[in-house]
Order: sequence, then C-alpha cells, then structure tokens
Amino acid sequence: MSGLFGTFNVATRGMSAQQKALDVVSHNIANANTEGYSRQRATMETTRPFGMPSMNNAMGPGQLGTGVEISAITRIRDGFLDYQVRMENGTSGLYQGREKFLTEIEGIMNEPSDTGVSTLLTKVFNSWQELSLHPESSNSRTVVAQQSKALTDELNNTYNQLTKLKVNSQDVIKQNVVDVNSMLDQLNVLNQQVISVKIGGNEPNDLMDRRDLLVDQLSVKFGITIDKKSLGGEDLKPDEVVGSYNAYLVKSINQDEVSRFSYVSSIKPTGVIVVPPDVETNPPTVQKPGENGKYQVTYYKNGDTSTEKNKATINMNLTPQQYKELDQGRVLWADKDGNAIDSTGAKLESSAEFKNLALFEPQKGELKGYMSVQEDIDKYVDKLNSLARGIAFSINAVHSGESDATTKTGIPNIFVNSTKTGVDGEIEINAGNISINKVILDDVMKIKVAAGDTPSATDGKRALAIASLRDIRLDIQSINNTTTRADFLSKTSSLFSLDPTLGVKTIASSVDGMTVSGYFTDIVNRLAVQTQEAKRIVKNHESLLKGLDESRTSISGVSLDEEMANMIQFQHAYQANAKIISTVDELLDVVINGLKR
Repeated sequence: MSGLFGTFNVATRGMSAQQKALDVVSHNIANANTEGYSRQRATMETTRPFGMPSMNNAMGPGQLGTGVEISAITRIRDGFLDYQVRMENGTSGLYQGREKFLTEIEGIMNEPSDTGVSTLLTKVFNSWQELSLHPESSNSRTVVAQQSKALTDELNNTYNQLTKLKVNSQDVIKQNVVDVNSMLDQLNVLNQQVISVKIGGNEPNDLMDRRDLLVDQLSVKFGITIDKKSLGGEDLKPDEVVGSYNAYLVKSINQDEVSRFSYVSSIKPTGVIVVPPDVETNPPTVQKPGENGKYQVTYYKNGDTSTEKNKATINMNLTPQQYKELDQGRVLWADKDGNAIDSTGAKLESSAEFKNLALFEPQKGELKGYMSVQEDIDKYVDKLNSLARGIAFSINAVHSGESDATTKTGIPNIFVNSTKTGVDGEIEINAGNISINKVILDDVMKIKVAAGDTPSATDGKRALAIASLRDIRLDIQSINNTTTRADFLSKTSSLFSLDPTLGVKTIASSVDGMTVSGYFTDIVNRLAVQTQEAKRIVKNHESLLKGLDESRTSISGVSLDEEMANMIQFQHAYQANAKIISTVDELLDVVINGLKR
C-alpha cells in the first residue's frame, strides 16, 4: 500500500537492512585475526514494488518502490586461489618433510669436522704410516689400536643415530596418521552441517570457512582432489590414488562409506630357522628383518596406539623388496573403523598376501616426504655398512695375508663383528657392529707389522702396505650385506697378490673403484646435494605460497579500514531511515490530530 504508512514501512525495512549490514561489519571486525576467516558481505536488494502489471492496474507514473531487504550474506572467496594454494601445499609439504630429516642426517654425519669419520679415517692410516717407521714401538701400535677404535666407535654411533632417526621418522608418520584421521572426521561432520544449513535455505559461511581451513591443513599432508556436490557438499580423496576400491575419505552422501588410514607399528620375522646347523662353522641362521620369509605385521587401527584394543596382526610372506616397501611406507588403507582392507575393500584377515595389502602411497605432501626420507636413511645406512666392510676386508686381508676370512692363520683380525666370535668374527660385519678385536686391544704387540709371519717382527713393511690402502681404489660400491672378504677380493683378477717390493700380499687398485676416503666423501656430497635441493625448493615454494596467500588475503581478508568505512556508511543510512520514520510520525500526527482543529 502507498501513503504515509507505506513510507513508514519502507523506512522500517531500511533500518532493519542497515542493522543487519552493521551486524555483518561487526562480525568481520571481530574475526579480523581469525585464521581461515573469509570476510562476509550483506547483499541488499529492493523488495517487490507496487504497481506490478495486472488487469485492474491503473496507469500511473511508474512503479512505487517498497524498500530494501538483505537477500543474502555471502563470503568473499576465490575458489581458483584455494586450488592453487592446496596444490602448492602438497609440494611444499613434501620437501619440508624431507628437509627436516635430511638436515638431521647432515648433523649425524658431522662433516666436515675434526671428529667425523673422514678425519678419523685419515688418522687411522696416518697411525699405520707412523707404525711402519717405528715398528718396534709399542706406543705406535697402541696409537693404531686406539685410532682404529675411535673410528669404529664413530661408525657405530653414526649407524645407531641413523637407525634412531628412522624410528623417529616413523613416529612422525604415526602421529600424522592420527592427525589426518582426526581431520577427516571433523571434515565429515562439517560437511553434513553445511548441507543441513543449505537445505534450510541459509548460507553456512562460518562452517565453510572452518571446512576450507581443515582442507588447507590436510593438503599439506598429501595431495587432495575435491569434487563439488549439490547443497555445498564436498567429496574428498587423495591425488593419483592407485589400487583402492574406495579412495574417498569424505563424502556428502553415504558419509559412512569412506576410508581411513591405519599405521603399521612393527614387521617382525616369525623366527623360522632358514639354514639348519650342520657343522661348527655353519651355526643356526635365524631369519632376520629384510630377508625373504614369513612375517607378522602388526598395525593399529586409525593409528591410535593408546589402547591394545586397536592392535591387529596379519601374517604374510614378504620378499626383501616387499619388506622394504612396507617398512618405508607404514600407512595402510582401512575402513572407517580402522580395519586394514585389500584393493577390493574387503577386510584383511589374520593371513594375507602382500599383493592384496592396500598401501597408501601419496605422491606429495609431508607424508610422502617422511616416507621418502626413510628410503634415503636406508641408503645411507647401506653405504655406511659398505664402507665399514670395505675397511675391515681390506685391512684384515693385508694384515692376515689371506683373502678368505675363514682361513685359520693364527693371526688375529684387526676389525671384527662385535656380535660374533672366533674365526668368523668378520661375518655380517657392518657399521653398527664393527669393532677392534679384543685380542688386539689386550695385547697390541699382536699387530703384525713386518713382511714375515711373526707378528712381533719389526721391518714395518706390512704396516706400510696397510697405510698405502688409503690411496688404493677399492670396489667398495659393489659391497652388499652378503658380500664376504673372498667375494670382495675376487672382483678383479689378481686383485689380491704379492707386492714384490714390500714382500707382502696387498690389494691392487680397481679401475672402477674408489678410495675409502673418496667413497665416504661421495656419501657426504650426495647428502649435501639432496639437502640443498630440499632447502631450495622449500624456499622457492615459501615465496610462491606467500604470494598466493597475499592474493587470497587481499580478496578474502578483513580490512579494518574498509570495514570502518562501511560501518559509517551503514550508520548514516540507519540514521537517515530513522529520520524518515520520525518525519512520517509527525505527518501522521497532522493527519490524525491536526484535522480536528
């Protein structure tokens, strides 16, 4: 209706609209520092005017407006920028995870330094050189023994620290599995709340902000793909999923039909004897981690290790490669309750084949970074083991004059496996167990320094031959965990032969070999390159993400100056509408009361 009462209603609607707009401004200002908040805007539209076309509508000067209303309160958000940020979060998370642990590996290697392996190697060979000049001196022999012990202690320490670091990285993976599952549960709840509000005809701006913030945080863990659904719902799954029947982690419909992740806490050999005892030199061989055989795989549902009720086991046969994949991955696809599933979605029973095990293998994100760095740690441990074996095989061979460690010569080895005894003390030697023979430490005069067979002879030629090993190119890079001294010295024809000048058997340089110091330097250089690459990519992506975040903030962020200007604008409009109401009130008083006079 038109007239004074119509004008009164227009002003009333105007006051109500401006008040709601002020509420939105107040909400924006209150959340100016809230992480993930997107500024909101009240959209105003004119209400239905008078004078709409009809059969009995009299012609007039035009439609008469009836005021204003708030049609929607929307958040200001750029979906493409969100997509870009999440894509870069995955790559940044990958290299942040790698940088974190590669930097720690650098600290463990402790190179270059006065106490690192490289310096200790030099001191060992220098001590043998000095012993060749003073073969009769017990002090020189003691220096050889102690410098060699310092080297083995450092190799043991480096090995143990790398092993602990791998365990730490697995603990981080476990915590990430717990965090990811928690995020997914929260996202599932928020998804349903958003849909419920949308069904009611309202705009769930704050709920969508909270959901987007969780998605941003999740995208750092691994790459994600989002499928937009009706009523504001979102279906979420990891990028480039291979071999999973149900890759969806969050669904807007059938929200219980989703997957989760579980964590493998241990992979233990069943203890089956692989090689039965037959003779004294062939003791029982028990299956070790990483060998082909049967394993008991223990995992915790949803990564929750707080209660043994979540513990489950699977028995399976694993090859060395399968063991490595499972050991370095550790994360299994599971149903919503945390039960490990196969590629068809069926729950795995107490026994299963590895090919049916659904391993989660993200292509990027922090989880991928932590998984990949375990592979790096394993490689550096293997290289360190090869170094330890190369040192032991070469020095022991020249010291004993034998290419076969099992040959009984009566001359003690310098380096032995601390877990073994007797003539086989060199078997399965690695950086973690290499040590100086206790016989040598107890009596340094048993160190053989001369060309003859008598250990206490004093011509120093054998000590000189051992000192010369520092410049000999050895096939260290070909050594693996099954290589024996005989295997190592038979890589090249006449590799271990009599030196006519010194009168002792020594090792000739291999064309494709590396010196002991050069091999370790190569390890350190490779590590430095990997660490620098991770740091460089992290730095580049930090700059890129900073730029994207600034772009997103310029659109979605709250500007206090802008909100203050809007507040003044809505305040004046509110006051103007109030003035109209006051004026209409005076006019109505004239009409109602003034006409009586």
